[in-house]
Amino acid sequence: MVPLFVFWHWFEPVSKKNIEGIHAYDQKKYSEALERFLSAKGIKPDSAELKNNTASALYNLKKFDLALKEFSAIEPEKSGIRAQDFFYNLGNSYFRMNKFKEALDNYKKSLILNPDDLNAKKNFEITLKKIKEQDKKKKNKDQDKDNREKKKNKNKEKKHKNILKYLNQKEKEQMKKKKRKIESIKNEKDW
Repeated sequence: MVPLFVFWHWFEPVSKKNIEGIHAYDQKKYSEALERFLSAKGIKPDSAELKNNTASALYNLKKFDLALKEFSAIEPEKSGIRAQDFFYNLGNSYFRMNKFKEALDNYKKSLILNPDDLNAKKNFEITLKKIKEQDKKKKNKDQDKDNREKKKNKNKEKKHKNILKYLNQKEKEQMKKKKRKIESIKNEKDW
């Protein structure tokens, strides 16, 4: 009876497919692993372990948005997955999608749960640098935009000044003509 109990997981289709997927994952055959995990998930869709395995395979296939969706569907306290690993994986997914602030928040949560996690510390620091670079680029972009606006406004001003100058010259010429006309009328005598 004991040997049958020990090998029970080989007879259950979900466990069998999950184990096959894990073996494929360990051999870096992520597409094959994903197929096995999805097949098992079709039978047992609420399994947190299968969601985690599916998300990991998707992450390694560089389908970060799908991996993030899958990771987000996991409840770490019910799954048996360590919460710090859960937040670390979420952080990695956000990072790969260039959502650095969300990644930083998740790395922070991971570090709160396990302050000795060197990978989380390293990723936290890298993400912090990325956010600073992003802010600096945004600031430079805003300054460039402001400079272009100022230059554009100066060009408009210059154009308006030239137009005003031209109009003033025309007005002066018209005034001279009017003066000449008025003077000629004054010089005439009444009979």
